[in-house]
Amino acid sequence: MTDLTPDAQQEASEHQPIRALIVEDHQMFAEALARALQDEPDVRVDGICSRLADAREFLRRVHVDVVLMDYRLPDGDGIVAARYVRVEHPRTKVIIVTANEEREALNEALEAGCSGFITKSESLIHLPAAIRGAMVGNTAISPSMVAKLIDQDSPRRSYGDGLTPREVDVLQLLAQGCGNAAIREQLFMSEHTLRNYVARINSKLGTHSKLEAATTALRMGLVALDSEETSDGPQLVAVPRPPG
Repeated sequence: MTDLTPDAQQEASEHQPIRALIVEDHQMFAEALARALQDEPDVRVDGICSRLADAREFLRRVHVDVVLMDYRLPDGDGIVAARYVRVEHPRTKVIIVTANEEREALNEALEAGCSGFITKSESLIHLPAAIRGAMVGNTAISPSMVAKLIDQDSPRRSYGDGLTPREVDVLQLLAQGCGNAAIREQLFMSEHTLRNYVARINSKLGTHSKLEAATTALRMGLVALDSEETSDGPQLVAVPRPPG
C-alpha cells in the first residue's frame, strides 16, 4: 500500500480536489491510472492499494471521494468490496476499472451501486471525466459495455409503451449522457416540465430511475447510441443516475 500524499489532510484549499484511491494489483496499470490523473487540477490520487485488506485499512484512516476498483483482486472480489464501501463509506463513489467485459460483470457493478464501469481496453484519457461525472451522480459506462445491454434480438420500435415523440427525445438525450441542464437547453423546457417527462417515462417503461429508463430504452431499441468516433476516440457514455 502506497500513500501518495501523507500530509494531504493538512492542506487547506478553498476548492478541494476530488480525492481518489486506486485499488489495483497490477502495478504497471495502477501507475498508468495515477499518471492519467496527475495533471488534472481537480483530481488527486491519495493512495494505491494492491489488496482489498489494504484498501479497507486505508479507508478507515483517510476519506476519499472515489475508489477506482479492479473487478478481481488477489484477496477478494471487487464487487463485494464495492458494496462494503457503499455501506461503510456512503459518501465515497466506486468506479470499476476492469479487463472483464462480460455483461454479467456490468450488471453486478450496477446492482452494487457503482458509479462507473470502465474496461481496461478503453483509453484512459476519459477517466477524469468519468470521475467528475460520478461526483455529480452520473454513471460512466464504456461504450462496448452499453452495447451489451441492448437486446440484439428485440426488433426496433418507433415508440414503445405509449411513449410520445417528445418523451423519446428525452430518453435519447439521457442515453447520450446529458444532464438535466443540457436536456432543458436542447429541448427548450423548464426543470418542472423535464421532471414530469421523466416521471411519465418511468411510469410507461416500468422503471424507477433515469439510469434504468435509459438502459431499458436501449435494450428495447427505442433509442440508439451514436456509434461514430470523434478524432479523440470513442467517448464514455455517462448515464445520469440519481443520488442514493
